[in-house]
Amino acid sequence: MRAVVSESMSEVRSDALRPRKRKSWWIWLIATIAILLVIAAILLARAWPFTQANVIRELELATSSHVRIGAFRRTYFPRPGCVAEQVTLERGTNPQDRAVMTMQRLSIEGNITRMLSRHVALIRAEGAHLQFPPIGAGQPWKPTESSVIVDELIADGALLEFARHDSRQPKVRFLIDKFAGHHLASHDAMRFEVEVQNPTPPGEISATGSFGPWGADQVSRTPVSGNYTFRNADLGAFGGILGTLSSDGTFRGTLESIAIDGKTATPNFAVKGTPHRLALSSEFHAEVDSTNGDVTLHQVQARLQRTLVSSRGTVAEHRNEDGKRATLDLAVQNGRIQDLLLLFVSDPQAPLNGQISIAAKTVIPQGKEPFLRRLQMTGDFGIADAFFTKLKTQEGIDKLSTQARGQADQVDDPERVVSNLQGHVEVRDGIATFSSLSFRVPGAKARLDGTFDLITQKVNFHGMLFMEAKLPQATSGIKSFLLKAIDPFLKKNRRGGAKFPVSITGTYQHPSYHADPV
Repeated sequence: MRAVVSESMSEVRSDALRPRKRKSWWIWLIATIAILLVIAAILLARAWPFTQANVIRELELATSSHVRIGAFRRTYFPRPGCVAEQVTLERGTNPQDRAVMTMQRLSIEGNITRMLSRHVALIRAEGAHLQFPPIGAGQPWKPTESSVIVDELIADGALLEFARHDSRQPKVRFLIDKFAGHHLASHDAMRFEVEVQNPTPPGEISATGSFGPWGADQVSRTPVSGNYTFRNADLGAFGGILGTLSSDGTFRGTLESIAIDGKTATPNFAVKGTPHRLALSSEFHAEVDSTNGDVTLHQVQARLQRTLVSSRGTVAEHRNEDGKRATLDLAVQNGRIQDLLLLFVSDPQAPLNGQISIAAKTVIPQGKEPFLRRLQMTGDFGIADAFFTKLKTQEGIDKLSTQARGQADQVDDPERVVSNLQGHVEVRDGIATFSSLSFRVPGAKARLDGTFDLITQKVNFHGMLFMEAKLPQATSGIKSFLLKAIDPFLKKNRRGGAKFPVSITGTYQHPSYHADPV
């Protein structure tokens, strides 16, 4: 009986102790978790990356700048991070070559699972304004290696401004409509997408590609590659020319040498002051040095209407000049003179048709003056199988030719009357100066020197006319040299093979011709 009672009492005590043991186990578990959380909180607080001091240190490390923050606060939901306001980054102490970046708001977001591995999920720059010294000036930037990896950087609406060498000139402004960079890390390439408003000529550029990794020893050797589009570029910004350009292409290389292959199309190209809108297209291979903005054009094939123009040259800065100067070598083989003349005349058709070949050197300095005033060109040209499109002009040349040979009643095919039209031309300040200008018609040859004002279209030519016919054979009805009569002077000289000083003055629309006997 006692054994049974004892056994029963043991069971009762055992049952009474079970809940207490279970309760103690849970208490110990909760306490342990609490202690671990406290320890983790202490460690996390010490290693928390989103402190003002850490943010300033990392920004200064990544940009080689001095950083100031106006206001700062931490964020915890929905992602851990921070928000900095009125942020300023400055590099350089000399006001002439200092680079300054300000941001109204800089938001940084982390990922709790990757925070301790120094990953930043997102950096968003709002109201960013970057001010740089003139391209090629200022302190060289040598980025330092950072262990922080940024998964995504967004800087929509950023404004970039570059000062000019002439401080009196307005700054060059680039408005970044959209910018997104992905995977910013010291040892890897960053992928990017950007949409920017180009200042000159104004237009919209979109580009995608990769950039980096940074050339820590030499920034200019940092690789870059991608694709671009350029839309609605207004060529009227250059002054003197008009048209809307579009372009597509690819780029690759390093910052000091970016190779660009592309195509352009301008369906309405024109010179200001003329009514003609001509189709201009091109294919090009160029090289850009982004450290100073200089461009080398290795090969450009441009087509104006049905005439192909080959060129090569540079668009680069020159000492004591603000902006870029274009220096080009141009060549045309068996092009159409009418395609080129339509750029400079207001008549419905070009005054002269024929096949032209030309080799020229062209310089176009930067400036506010109209394009034709800035254009500088030196070249030699030849025109074959030429004929005048104005009926009166062609009839005068035909008559001159037949009477110069003493064949007053015979008229040649007008498309074969003018030949060997060639000469040398120099263009400065909107004026084309011609020397050794010569041409032949059957029975006569002319040599002229003079000028043609591309702006006012004033004409001023002087030279000699050499005729093969004897004067008694050539006096019947000679009414013109290049449209005008020289008959009264011919009858005074009785020698064969006459020559006469001649001049052409006035304007292209209303020329005045004069001749004097020898």
